[in-house]
Amino acid sequence: MTFPKKIRFFFHLIIAVVKKQYRIIFLGLILGISAFFILPKIYSRLPKPNKTVKIGFVGQYLINNIPLSILQEISYGLTTVSEKGEAVPALAEQWSVLDDGKTYVFKLNNKKIFWHDGKEFSSSDINYNFNDIEFSANGDSLVFKLKEPFSPLPVVLSKPLFRKGLIGLGKYKVKKIKSSGKFINSILLVPNNEPSLTDRLYRFYNNENDLKIAFNLGEVNTIKDIFNLDGLFLGSLAKVTPTIITNAYIGLFFNTTNPPFSNKSFRQALAYAIPKESGGKRVLTPLNPASWVYNPDVKPYNQDFQHSNKLLENEVIDKNLKINILSFPQFEDIANQVRDSWKQIGINSEVKIISVVPEDFEVLIIAREIPKDPDQYYFWHSTQAGNISNFKNLRLDKLLEDGRRTTNTEERKDIYFDFQRFLVEESPVVFLSHPVVYNISRR
Repeated sequence: MTFPKKIRFFFHLIIAVVKKQYRIIFLGLILGISAFFILPKIYSRLPKPNKTVKIGFVGQYLINNIPLSILQEISYGLTTVSEKGEAVPALAEQWSVLDDGKTYVFKLNNKKIFWHDGKEFSSSDINYNFNDIEFSANGDSLVFKLKEPFSPLPVVLSKPLFRKGLIGLGKYKVKKIKSSGKFINSILLVPNNEPSLTDRLYRFYNNENDLKIAFNLGEVNTIKDIFNLDGLFLGSLAKVTPTIITNAYIGLFFNTTNPPFSNKSFRQALAYAIPKESGGKRVLTPLNPASWVYNPDVKPYNQDFQHSNKLLENEVIDKNLKINILSFPQFEDIANQVRDSWKQIGINSEVKIISVVPEDFEVLIIAREIPKDPDQYYFWHSTQAGNISNFKNLRLDKLLEDGRRTTNTEERKDIYFDFQRFLVEESPVVFLSHPVVYNISRR
């Protein structure tokens, strides 16, 4: 059969088939076109399998001291805290202060709320265990009776609430916890009735080096808050986000019980010699710059060698003085800058790297977390262990005592403005910078 005859044969064959099966062919075309437009829409609405986000943290944690950022994903408290450090409603819709600040009455909101196991939340589930606070619940009213006024209480009550087994009220619930000895290895969180969220697996490592190895090996695909990128194999799929941590600061602390650091003029001279950061990293006081009581009008101690030398003119300094600057490894570069700047005003010093906070020191460079409430009593009152500079001053103590007893907002703001101004003037610490950390995610 010649080629033209083959063409005619197949053409007539197709026509014959179409005439005989035209109903089936037409129906197939309709179904095919419909499927082309409809199936993608149906597929897009089907639940997708969760891709677990594996997050690496540095630190050894027990079941009772899990990082707050994780606990806040599992549950919440009577209040929450705004970016300015103010308590705002959460489980409690409002509260009042009575009896000159010794009684707080919180009213729960009337919306039905359920624990992760399905049990309805009630006031009887409140389990804050405070010393020296008498607590009672009556329906939707919660009463806290204190022996002494304590204005930070509404912020303290932002601590997430739990029932036994880390059963919470938040958008995530605990599915599995793995431990090695007394320390937690990992926590797996799954969404609580929110299918759009992904599972979150938190893994904990002893140090940054171990965490970086885990990231390189694929054990985690997200890293939170590391100080440098050394040793990481990032590649094109990794996203690196540097972040200024404004709820912490790096400070140079003097041991004010040891001469010559007991002398304010000497401390100020050293403070003026140190270079300071600029922009968002600059620290002026021990409070978050977003805080409602932050005082930006304190002495900045900008680097000024001339003024530093002038302050030292009337100081009797031992010619053999050599200051030991203790620093953690991540702040070694800062410590070296301090050493070099002091050398320019004739003060010799030596940098020593440490791994734990020592009981005794001359100069110590560390990072400190800034509490959500402006109360700094633990860190600076002369009776408190957190006062690592051993700074003792009756005026400062009085301001700290008044600050936690005063519930009036404007009066409290005035107190903490004075506290910051006075503390910076006395210079038991030189505020250096907010730390910069890196958050890393890999697709």
